[in-house]
Amino acid sequence: MNNSIISNLFGGGGTPNNYWFVAEDIEYYRNNSLISVEYNIPLIILPSQNELTSKFKDYKEPFGVLSTLYPDKEFENLFIVKELPNKYGILTTQEFEANINEDSALQKRLGLSVIKSPFGLSDVGGAKALKKFTSELLLAEQKGYKAKAIFLVGIPGTGKTFFPKCFAGETDRLLIQLNLTLIMEANEPIKKLNSIFEFLDKKNKQNPNEKYVILIDEIEKMIGNASPKEKQMLGRLLTILNDINTPACEYSFDGIFFATANNLNEILDNNPELLRRGRFDELFFINLPTYESAREIFKIYIKKFSLQNHLDNLNINIEDLIMKIDNAYSQENPIDARFSYTPSEIETFCKRLDFCIKAYGSLDDNMILECIELILPITLSAKQGIQRMVAQKILFKEI
Repeated sequence: MNNSIISNLFGGGGTPNNYWFVAEDIEYYRNNSLISVEYNIPLIILPSQNELTSKFKDYKEPFGVLSTLYPDKEFENLFIVKELPNKYGILTTQEFEANINEDSALQKRLGLSVIKSPFGLSDVGGAKALKKFTSELLLAEQKGYKAKAIFLVGIPGTGKTFFPKCFAGETDRLLIQLNLTLIMEANEPIKKLNSIFEFLDKKNKQNPNEKYVILIDEIEKMIGNASPKEKQMLGRLLTILNDINTPACEYSFDGIFFATANNLNEILDNNPELLRRGRFDELFFINLPTYESAREIFKIYIKKFSLQNHLDNLNINIEDLIMKIDNAYSQENPIDARFSYTPSEIETFCKRLDFCIKAYGSLDDNMILECIELILPITLSAKQGIQRMVAQKILFKEI
Protein backbone atom coordinates (compact mmCIF):
# COMPACT_ATOMS: atom_id res chain seq x y z
CA MET A 1 0.00 0.00 0.00
CA ASN A 2 1.58 3.36 -0.91
CA ASN A 3 0.94 7.07 -0.96
CA SER A 4 -0.17 7.16 -4.61
CA ILE A 5 -2.80 4.45 -4.04
CA ILE A 6 -4.41 6.46 -1.25
CA SER A 7 -4.26 9.61 -3.36
CA ASN A 8 -5.87 7.88 -6.33
CA LEU A 9 -8.61 6.48 -4.17
CA PHE A 10 -9.71 9.62 -2.40
CA GLY A 11 -8.23 12.55 -4.18
CA GLY A 12 -6.02 13.28 -1.18
CA GLY A 13 -5.15 16.52 0.59
CA GLY A 14 -7.61 19.42 0.48
CA THR A 15 -9.24 21.10 3.44
CA PRO A 16 -8.60 19.10 6.63
CA ASN A 17 -11.58 17.21 8.00
CA ASN A 18 -12.18 14.45 10.49
CA TYR A 19 -11.90 11.16 8.58
CA TRP A 20 -12.95 7.68 9.61
CA PHE A 21 -11.14 5.06 7.53
CA VAL A 22 -12.67 1.58 7.54
CA ALA A 23 -10.19 -1.14 6.58
CA GLU A 24 -10.05 -4.93 6.86
CA ASP A 25 -6.65 -5.15 5.22
CA ILE A 26 -3.76 -5.33 7.67
CA GLU A 27 -1.51 -3.45 5.23
CA TYR A 28 -3.18 -0.17 6.24
CA TYR A 29 -2.33 -0.82 9.88
CA ARG A 30 1.25 -1.74 9.06
CA ASN A 31 1.72 1.49 7.08
CA ASN A 32 -0.77 3.84 8.73
CA SER A 33 1.65 6.75 8.57
CA LEU A 34 0.90 6.99 4.83
CA ILE A 35 -2.69 7.99 5.59
CA SER A 36 -1.52 10.57 8.15
CA VAL A 37 0.88 12.12 5.66
CA GLU A 38 -1.63 12.08 2.79
CA TYR A 39 -4.31 13.89 4.77
CA ASN A 40 -1.99 15.87 6.99
CA ILE A 41 -3.84 14.71 10.11
CA PRO A 42 -2.90 12.67 13.17
CA LEU A 43 -4.34 9.16 13.08
CA ILE A 44 -5.83 7.09 15.89
CA ILE A 45 -5.82 3.31 15.45
CA LEU A 46 -8.78 1.22 16.64
CA PRO A 47 -9.91 3.60 19.38
CA SER A 48 -12.48 2.77 22.05
CA GLN A 49 -15.48 5.02 22.61
CA ASN A 50 -13.84 6.56 25.67
CA GLU A 51 -10.69 7.27 23.69
CA LEU A 52 -12.70 9.02 20.98
CA THR A 53 -14.52 11.19 23.49
CA SER A 54 -11.18 12.14 25.03
CA LYS A 55 -9.59 12.92 21.64
CA PHE A 56 -12.38 15.29 20.72
CA LYS A 57 -11.60 17.17 23.92
CA ASP A 58 -7.83 17.14 23.40
CA TYR A 59 -7.58 17.86 19.66
CA LYS A 60 -8.37 21.30 18.38
CA GLU A 61 -7.43 20.29 14.84
CA PRO A 62 -8.99 17.58 12.62
CA PHE A 63 -7.83 14.00 13.05
CA GLY A 64 -8.46 10.60 11.54
CA VAL A 65 -9.51 7.17 12.79
CA LEU A 66 -8.46 3.84 11.29
CA SER A 67 -10.77 1.01 12.29
CA THR A 68 -12.26 -2.28 11.15
CA LEU A 69 -15.69 -0.96 12.21
CA TYR A 70 -17.88 1.94 11.16
CA PRO A 71 -18.36 4.76 13.71
CA ASP A 72 -21.15 4.47 16.27
CA LYS A 73 -24.19 6.69 15.74
CA GLU A 74 -22.85 9.02 18.42
CA PHE A 75 -19.87 9.87 16.19
CA GLU A 76 -20.94 9.13 12.60
CA ASN A 77 -21.89 12.74 11.78
CA LEU A 78 -18.51 13.98 13.00
CA PHE A 79 -16.48 12.13 10.35
CA ILE A 80 -16.18 11.69 6.62
CA VAL A 81 -16.27 7.90 6.32
CA LYS A 82 -13.99 6.25 3.75
CA GLU A 83 -13.95 2.50 3.12
CA LEU A 84 -10.47 1.41 2.05
CA PRO A 85 -10.19 -1.40 -0.55
CA ASN A 86 -8.33 -4.61 0.10
CA LYS A 87 -4.90 -4.79 -1.45
CA TYR A 88 -5.68 -7.94 -3.43
CA GLY A 89 -9.21 -7.21 -4.64
CA ILE A 90 -11.58 -9.47 -2.73
CA LEU A 91 -8.70 -10.72 -0.58
CA THR A 92 -7.09 -8.83 2.28
CA THR A 93 -3.32 -9.01 2.65
CA GLN A 94 -3.71 -11.45 5.54
CA GLU A 95 -6.00 -13.70 3.46
CA PHE A 96 -3.60 -13.54 0.52
CA GLU A 97 -0.64 -14.46 2.74
CA ALA A 98 -2.67 -17.34 4.21
CA ASN A 99 -3.41 -18.67 0.68
CA ILE A 100 -7.18 -18.29 1.12
CA ASN A 101 -9.12 -18.53 -2.15
CA GLU A 102 -11.24 -15.69 -3.47
CA ASP A 103 -14.37 -17.84 -3.44
CA SER A 104 -13.87 -18.77 0.23
CA ALA A 105 -13.32 -15.14 1.21
CA LEU A 106 -16.39 -13.92 -0.67
CA GLN A 107 -18.51 -16.76 0.71
CA LYS A 108 -17.60 -15.71 4.25
CA ARG A 109 -18.54 -12.08 3.58
CA LEU A 110 -21.85 -12.79 1.84
CA GLY A 111 -23.01 -15.80 3.82
CA LEU A 112 -23.83 -17.55 0.52
CA SER A 113 -22.25 -20.37 -1.44
CA VAL A 114 -19.55 -19.00 -3.76
CA ILE A 115 -17.74 -21.17 -6.30
CA LYS A 116 -14.69 -20.61 -8.46
CA SER A 117 -15.84 -23.07 -11.06
CA PRO A 118 -13.37 -25.64 -12.38
CA PHE A 119 -15.62 -26.30 -15.40
CA GLY A 120 -15.71 -24.77 -18.87
CA LEU A 121 -17.75 -25.14 -22.03
CA SER A 122 -15.72 -28.22 -23.00
CA ASP A 123 -17.42 -30.01 -20.09
CA VAL A 124 -20.84 -29.51 -21.71
CA GLY A 125 -21.95 -31.97 -24.36
CA GLY A 126 -24.11 -30.47 -27.09
CA ALA A 127 -25.89 -27.24 -26.01
CA LYS A 128 -24.69 -25.50 -29.18
CA ALA A 129 -27.06 -22.56 -28.75
CA LEU A 130 -25.69 -21.87 -25.24
CA LYS A 131 -22.11 -22.18 -26.44
CA LYS A 132 -22.80 -19.90 -29.39
CA PHE A 133 -24.42 -17.32 -27.09
CA THR A 134 -21.39 -17.44 -24.76
CA SER A 135 -18.86 -16.89 -27.56
CA GLU A 136 -20.95 -14.03 -28.98
CA LEU A 137 -21.30 -12.47 -25.53
CA LEU A 138 -17.55 -12.54 -24.94
CA LEU A 139 -17.01 -10.71 -28.24
CA ALA A 140 -19.76 -8.17 -27.47
CA GLU A 141 -18.35 -7.49 -23.98
CA GLN A 142 -15.08 -6.40 -25.54
CA LYS A 143 -17.04 -3.57 -27.18
CA GLY A 144 -18.87 -2.53 -24.02
CA TYR A 145 -21.98 -4.72 -24.10
CA LYS A 146 -23.34 -5.88 -20.73
CA ALA A 147 -25.73 -8.80 -20.42
CA LYS A 148 -28.31 -8.75 -17.64
CA ALA A 149 -29.76 -12.21 -17.18
CA ILE A 150 -30.34 -15.61 -18.78
CA PHE A 151 -33.37 -17.80 -18.07
CA LEU A 152 -33.04 -21.58 -18.33
CA VAL A 153 -36.08 -23.83 -18.16
CA GLY A 154 -36.50 -27.42 -19.17
CA ILE A 155 -36.54 -31.07 -18.31
CA PRO A 156 -34.93 -32.02 -14.99
CA GLY A 157 -31.45 -33.46 -15.44
CA THR A 158 -30.61 -31.56 -18.61
CA GLY A 159 -27.96 -29.32 -17.05
CA LYS A 160 -29.79 -26.12 -16.14
CA THR A 161 -27.69 -25.71 -12.98
CA PHE A 162 -24.51 -27.16 -14.45
CA PHE A 163 -24.32 -24.79 -17.40
CA PRO A 164 -24.02 -21.58 -15.30
CA LYS A 165 -21.09 -23.23 -13.52
CA CYS A 166 -19.45 -23.95 -16.90
CA PHE A 167 -20.25 -20.42 -18.09
CA ALA A 168 -18.66 -18.97 -14.93
CA GLY A 169 -15.51 -21.02 -15.40
CA GLU A 170 -15.29 -20.22 -19.10
CA THR A 171 -15.68 -16.46 -18.53
CA ASP A 172 -13.52 -16.35 -15.38
CA ARG A 173 -16.33 -15.21 -13.07
CA LEU A 174 -17.01 -16.23 -9.50
CA LEU A 175 -20.39 -17.96 -9.20
CA ILE A 176 -22.61 -16.77 -6.34
CA GLN A 177 -25.54 -19.04 -5.56
CA LEU A 178 -28.36 -16.73 -4.51
CA ASN A 179 -30.21 -19.17 -2.27
CA LEU A 180 -33.60 -17.49 -1.82
CA THR A 181 -34.73 -20.06 0.75
CA LEU A 182 -31.69 -19.28 2.90
CA ILE A 183 -32.23 -15.53 2.53
CA MET A 184 -35.89 -15.92 3.55
CA GLU A 185 -34.70 -17.41 6.87
CA ALA A 186 -33.04 -14.11 7.79
CA ASN A 187 -34.85 -11.81 10.24
CA GLU A 188 -35.23 -9.18 7.51
CA PRO A 189 -35.00 -11.01 4.15
CA ILE A 190 -35.22 -7.95 1.90
CA LYS A 191 -32.57 -6.18 3.97
CA LYS A 192 -30.37 -9.28 3.63
CA LEU A 193 -30.94 -9.34 -0.14
CA ASN A 194 -30.12 -5.65 -0.43
CA SER A 195 -26.97 -6.08 1.66
CA ILE A 196 -25.65 -8.66 -0.83
CA PHE A 197 -25.98 -6.26 -3.76
CA GLU A 198 -24.73 -3.32 -1.70
CA PHE A 199 -21.58 -5.33 -0.95
CA LEU A 200 -21.04 -6.13 -4.64
CA ASP A 201 -21.65 -2.48 -5.51
CA LYS A 202 -19.01 -1.33 -3.02
CA LYS A 203 -16.51 -3.88 -4.26
CA ASN A 204 -17.11 -2.77 -7.84
CA LYS A 205 -16.26 0.84 -6.94
CA GLN A 206 -12.99 -0.37 -5.42
CA ASN A 207 -12.18 -3.13 -7.92
CA PRO A 208 -14.18 -2.73 -11.16
CA ASN A 209 -12.53 -5.75 -12.80
CA GLU A 210 -14.28 -8.27 -10.55
CA LYS A 211 -16.97 -10.28 -12.37
CA TYR A 212 -19.71 -12.60 -11.14
CA VAL A 213 -22.36 -15.07 -12.21
CA ILE A 214 -25.34 -14.92 -9.86
CA LEU A 215 -27.37 -18.12 -9.93
CA ILE A 216 -31.01 -18.16 -8.82
CA ASP A 217 -31.85 -21.86 -8.91
CA GLU A 218 -35.48 -23.03 -9.16
CA ILE A 219 -36.92 -19.53 -9.05
CA GLU A 220 -40.46 -20.93 -9.34
CA LYS A 221 -40.25 -21.87 -5.64
CA MET A 222 -40.81 -18.16 -4.92
CA ILE A 223 -43.92 -18.06 -7.09
CA GLY A 224 -47.48 -19.35 -6.85
CA ASN A 225 -48.61 -20.13 -3.31
CA ALA A 226 -45.96 -17.85 -1.85
CA SER A 227 -46.47 -16.01 1.40
CA PRO A 228 -46.77 -12.18 1.41
CA LYS A 229 -43.15 -12.00 2.58
CA GLU A 230 -41.99 -14.20 -0.30
CA LYS A 231 -43.96 -12.11 -2.77
CA GLN A 232 -42.24 -8.97 -1.45
CA MET A 233 -38.89 -10.70 -1.90
CA LEU A 234 -39.80 -11.71 -5.45
CA GLY A 235 -40.92 -8.17 -6.26
CA ARG A 236 -37.65 -6.75 -4.98
CA LEU A 237 -35.64 -9.31 -6.93
CA LEU A 238 -37.55 -8.60 -10.15
CA THR A 239 -36.90 -4.87 -9.74
CA ILE A 240 -33.17 -5.54 -9.48
CA LEU A 241 -33.28 -7.90 -12.49
CA ASN A 242 -35.17 -5.32 -14.50
CA ASP A 243 -32.84 -2.42 -13.68
CA ILE A 244 -29.42 -4.07 -13.54
CA ASN A 245 -26.93 -2.57 -16.00
CA THR A 246 -29.24 0.40 -16.67
CA PRO A 247 -29.01 3.99 -15.39
CA ALA A 248 -32.06 3.28 -13.20
CA CYS A 249 -30.27 0.66 -11.12
CA GLU A 250 -29.07 1.62 -7.66
CA TYR A 251 -26.31 -1.00 -7.86
CA SER A 252 -23.38 -1.17 -10.23
CA PHE A 253 -21.31 -4.33 -10.59
CA ASP A 254 -20.35 -6.73 -13.37
CA GLY A 255 -22.75 -9.59 -12.73
CA ILE A 256 -24.80 -11.80 -15.05
CA PHE A 257 -27.85 -13.46 -13.51
CA PHE A 258 -28.88 -17.00 -14.38
CA ALA A 259 -32.35 -18.10 -13.28
CA THR A 260 -33.48 -21.71 -13.64
CA ALA A 261 -36.88 -23.36 -13.39
CA ASN A 262 -38.30 -26.87 -13.62
CA ASN A 263 -41.98 -26.07 -13.19
CA LEU A 264 -42.94 -23.43 -15.74
CA ASN A 265 -46.67 -23.74 -15.03
CA GLU A 266 -46.41 -21.88 -11.71
CA ILE A 267 -44.65 -18.98 -13.43
CA LEU A 268 -47.03 -18.76 -16.38
CA ASP A 269 -50.10 -18.98 -14.12
CA ASN A 270 -49.00 -16.54 -11.44
CA ASN A 271 -46.16 -14.34 -12.66
CA PRO A 272 -45.95 -14.39 -16.49
CA GLU A 273 -44.30 -10.95 -16.37
CA LEU A 274 -41.17 -12.67 -15.04
CA LEU A 275 -40.42 -13.92 -18.55
CA ARG A 276 -40.94 -10.73 -20.49
CA ARG A 277 -38.20 -9.62 -22.85
CA GLY A 278 -35.98 -6.93 -21.40
CA ARG A 279 -35.71 -8.64 -18.05
CA PHE A 280 -33.75 -11.53 -19.59
CA ASP A 281 -31.35 -11.33 -22.50
CA GLU A 282 -32.18 -14.88 -23.57
CA LEU A 283 -34.79 -17.51 -22.67
CA PHE A 284 -33.62 -21.08 -23.29
CA PHE A 285 -35.59 -24.34 -23.15
CA ILE A 286 -33.25 -27.26 -22.50
CA ASN A 287 -34.76 -30.37 -24.05
CA LEU A 288 -33.57 -33.96 -24.06
CA PRO A 289 -30.27 -34.24 -25.96
CA THR A 290 -30.22 -34.79 -29.68
CA TYR A 291 -28.44 -37.96 -30.74
CA GLU A 292 -25.42 -35.90 -31.76
CA SER A 293 -25.35 -34.26 -28.33
CA ALA A 294 -25.84 -37.64 -26.63
CA ARG A 295 -22.71 -38.92 -28.37
CA GLU A 296 -20.72 -35.92 -27.10
CA ILE A 297 -22.04 -36.41 -23.57
CA PHE A 298 -21.16 -40.12 -23.61
CA LYS A 299 -17.61 -39.24 -24.71
CA ILE A 300 -17.23 -36.87 -21.75
CA TYR A 301 -18.37 -39.42 -19.15
CA ILE A 302 -16.69 -42.45 -20.71
CA LYS A 303 -13.45 -40.48 -20.38
CA LYS A 304 -14.31 -39.26 -16.87
CA PHE A 305 -14.93 -42.80 -15.58
CA SER A 306 -12.16 -44.46 -17.67
CA LEU A 307 -14.58 -46.86 -19.39
CA GLN A 308 -13.10 -46.95 -22.89
CA ASN A 309 -10.79 -49.97 -22.47
CA HIS A 310 -13.55 -52.03 -20.84
CA LEU A 311 -15.98 -51.19 -23.66
CA ASP A 312 -13.32 -51.99 -26.26
CA ASN A 313 -12.82 -55.42 -24.66
CA LEU A 314 -16.53 -56.07 -25.26
CA ASN A 315 -16.32 -54.59 -28.78
CA ILE A 316 -18.98 -52.04 -27.76
CA ASN A 317 -18.93 -48.42 -28.91
CA ILE A 318 -21.07 -45.37 -28.13
CA GLU A 319 -23.50 -46.15 -30.94
CA ASP A 320 -24.09 -49.58 -29.43
CA LEU A 321 -24.85 -48.07 -26.01
CA ILE A 322 -27.27 -45.56 -27.56
CA MET A 323 -29.01 -48.36 -29.48
CA LYS A 324 -29.35 -50.57 -26.38
CA ILE A 325 -30.86 -47.73 -24.36
CA ASP A 326 -33.18 -46.72 -27.18
CA ASN A 327 -34.34 -50.32 -27.64
CA ALA A 328 -35.46 -50.27 -24.02
CA TYR A 329 -37.06 -46.83 -23.84
CA SER A 330 -37.57 -45.09 -27.20
CA GLN A 331 -41.20 -46.22 -27.51
CA GLU A 332 -42.00 -44.50 -24.20
CA ASN A 333 -40.18 -41.30 -25.15
CA PRO A 334 -42.75 -38.56 -25.85
CA ILE A 335 -40.22 -36.34 -27.63
CA ASP A 336 -39.46 -37.11 -31.25
CA ALA A 337 -35.87 -37.22 -32.53
CA ARG A 338 -34.42 -36.98 -29.03
CA PHE A 339 -32.43 -39.50 -27.03
CA SER A 340 -34.24 -41.20 -24.13
CA TYR A 341 -31.72 -40.27 -21.39
CA THR A 342 -31.02 -36.80 -20.05
CA PRO A 343 -27.35 -35.78 -19.59
CA SER A 344 -27.72 -36.53 -15.87
CA GLU A 345 -29.01 -40.02 -16.67
CA ILE A 346 -26.13 -40.60 -19.09
CA GLU A 347 -23.70 -39.63 -16.31
CA THR A 348 -25.50 -41.93 -13.85
CA PHE A 349 -25.39 -44.78 -16.36
CA CYS A 350 -21.65 -44.39 -16.93
CA LYS A 351 -21.04 -44.06 -13.20
CA ARG A 352 -23.00 -47.29 -12.66
CA LEU A 353 -20.79 -49.07 -15.21
CA ASP A 354 -17.76 -47.81 -13.30
CA PHE A 355 -19.30 -49.18 -10.10
CA CYS A 356 -19.73 -52.62 -11.69
CA ILE A 357 -16.13 -52.62 -12.90
CA LYS A 358 -14.81 -51.71 -9.46
CA ALA A 359 -17.10 -54.23 -7.74
CA TYR A 360 -16.47 -57.20 -10.05
CA GLY A 361 -13.19 -56.34 -11.75
CA SER A 362 -14.63 -56.43 -15.25
CA LEU A 363 -17.66 -55.57 -17.37
CA ASP A 364 -19.93 -57.81 -19.44
CA ASP A 365 -23.03 -57.42 -21.62
CA ASN A 366 -25.41 -58.51 -18.87
CA MET A 367 -24.10 -55.81 -16.54
CA ILE A 368 -24.76 -53.19 -19.21
CA LEU A 369 -28.33 -54.40 -19.70
CA GLU A 370 -28.91 -54.47 -15.94
CA CYS A 371 -27.69 -50.85 -15.68
CA ILE A 372 -30.11 -49.85 -18.44
CA GLU A 373 -33.00 -51.55 -16.61
CA LEU A 374 -31.98 -49.93 -13.33
CA ILE A 375 -31.79 -46.36 -14.67
CA LEU A 376 -35.31 -45.45 -15.74
CA PRO A 377 -35.49 -42.23 -17.79
CA ILE A 378 -37.57 -39.37 -16.44
CA THR A 379 -39.50 -39.47 -19.72
CA LEU A 380 -40.95 -42.75 -18.42
CA SER A 381 -41.27 -41.99 -14.70
CA ALA A 382 -42.82 -38.54 -15.25
CA LYS A 383 -44.17 -38.82 -18.77
CA GLN A 384 -47.20 -36.53 -18.44
CA GLY A 385 -45.21 -33.79 -16.73
CA ILE A 386 -42.55 -33.95 -19.43
CA GLN A 387 -45.20 -33.66 -22.12
CA ARG A 388 -46.57 -30.49 -20.48
CA MET A 389 -43.09 -29.01 -20.30
CA VAL A 390 -42.31 -29.75 -23.94
CA ALA A 391 -45.61 -28.17 -25.02
CA GLN A 392 -44.30 -24.83 -23.68
CA LYS A 393 -40.96 -24.90 -25.49
CA ILE A 394 -42.36 -22.63 -28.22
CA LEU A 395 -41.91 -19.72 -25.78
CA PHE A 396 -38.14 -20.22 -25.69
CA LYS A 397 -35.07 -20.81 -27.78
CA GLU A 398 -34.80 -24.60 -27.79
CA ILE A 399 -31.56 -26.40 -27.09
